[in-house]
This record gives sequence, structure tokens and C-alpha cells, in this order.
Amino acid sequence: MFRSLILTLLAVLPLAGATPDGSWSVANAPDLQAVIDQATAPMNFLTRPIARSRLRSVNVVFRRIQVVRASGEVSITFDDRQPIHMPLDGTPVPWTREDGEKMTVAARMDGDDLEQTFFAHDGERVNHFHVDPASRTLRFQVTVRSGRLPGPVAYTVDYRPAPTSE
Repeated sequence: MFRSLILTLLAVLPLAGATPDGSWSVANAPDLQAVIDQATAPMNFLTRPIARSRLRSVNVVFRRIQVVRASGEVSITFDDRQPIHMPLDGTPVPWTREDGEKMTVAARMDGDDLEQTFFAHDGERVNHFHVDPASRTLRFQVTVRSGRLPGPVAYTVDYRPAPTSE
């Protein structure tokens, strides 16, 4: 009886201090094309297709995200790409994307949440990682800003803990 009471309490109590560490699989994602189309709709007919193409190339729904923190650093891996290693104190470090574009990237903890910021020549992208302790869902909130856009492009993708066999 005592054991079943403990198991019941563990199942219904939220996890305090839930952090994004671990492996996560996509659970729910928006239609990114619709998000991009809406964000670029106010642009003129000459710049709109260029902006949409650029946004499509850098905004994809990752099937899997892995976050590993150790010794004041964090390593984030998106799908099968190379891990991105950053200090957790917000210091920007150089990084080169798979397509050869060079930029800087920084990471910092905000309480239990992790924030990763990419700084490119034409704008910035902030990835905000938040684990909902009650649902054990990772909310991956993306905000892209550029002086060339009429406003920020923002969307959220939900992830669930990934099975270890994936």
C-alpha cells in the first residue's frame, strides 16, 4: 500500500527543476511554411521570395534534439548534425553551419531554461528550451529577428523524451 501511494504521488507531482538535458523527439510542430508566409506577407513582391527562401533554409523541424551539460558547457545536437559546443556563461563562440555560413553562437541558463542565440550577418535566432515539469514536454521556442524582416518570426515545437533505442 505504501509503495503504491508513493508511485501515485510520483506520477502526479510535477518534477521540480526540470531541465532540457537529455534526448528529445518531436511530438508536435507547426506548419513552418505558413509561419514564414505570414511573417513575410507585408514585404514587397521583390524581397518577399528572397526572405522566404532564406527563412525556409534555416528553419526546419528537427526530429531529435540532444542536450548535454557538463563543467559549465553545453553541447546541443540537432538530428544527425555535428554537436554545437558552447560555454554556459553567454560568451559567443565562432561556429560554421553545414552550408559553410560563419556566425557566432552563445548559450546561457535562465533558471532551468536554456537559451541559445545564433548571431549571423543578417540577423539573429534565439532557441529557448523549456521543460514543462507536469507534462515532461520540451517546448522549443524559436524567434528569428532581422532588420530586413517586418517583424520577428516565432514558432514553438514540442518534444517528448526520446526512447533510448532511437
